[in-house]
Amino acid sequence: MKPGTKLELDPFQLLQARRIQGSIMGSNRFPVDLPSLTDFYMQGRLKLDEMISQRIKLEDINIAFDEMRRGELARSVIVFDQ
Repeated sequence: MKPGTKLELDPFQLLQARRIQGSIMGSNRFPVDLPSLTDFYMQGRLKLDEMISQRIKLEDINIAFDEMRRGELARSVIVFDQ
C-alpha cells in the first residue's frame, strides 16, 4: 500500500465483533516460522518465486526505492553479481 493511503470503512462492521489490527512483517516468529517456511519452499508448497515483481542490480537500488514509494511494485529482489 502506498504511504499516505487512507482507508474507508463502514463503522457498523465493527459492531459485529470485528476489529482492525495492524502487523509488522505478519507478526511472525522467525525462530519458529522460518524453518517451516524454508521447508515449504523447498517442497514446492510455497511459491515465493511467483511473488517477485522484478530482480534488480544493486546499483539500481535507488530506482527500486522510488518505485516502491510510488506503490508501483510489491516485491523486488536484489541480485548480486559474483
